Amino acid sequence: LDRRSRRMLFAPRTPRWRRRKIAYARLAMDACLQKGLFFCSAGVEQDENATLPHKLLLFGFGFFILISVSAYVANLAAFLTKSTIDSVSTMDAAIQAGLTICAHP
Repeated sequence: LDRRSRRMLFAPRTPRWRRRKIAYARLAMDACLQKGLFFCSAGVEQDENATLPHKLLLFGFGFFILISVSAYVANLAAFLTKSTIDSVSTMDAAIQAGLTICAHP
């Protein structure tokens, strides 16, 4: 094989502009994740040399923590704002209402 045909045989299949587009998209996603992790971690600086999969893992973990804390706060707010209509203030009122009273001997 001559030099030209060898170069065509082993040349990458994707054009140069497509490889650049993929590289720039990856860099943009990496920068977005880095800034998002910095914002979500209350400004604690993360490892700048972390790989993209590591940043994605941290982002997913941060999102899970966000959802968990939000669910806890929503449940707590619902519990604290619940009106208690069946409340009794004295033992005589509980006996008259026919409620079960549990007591430890």
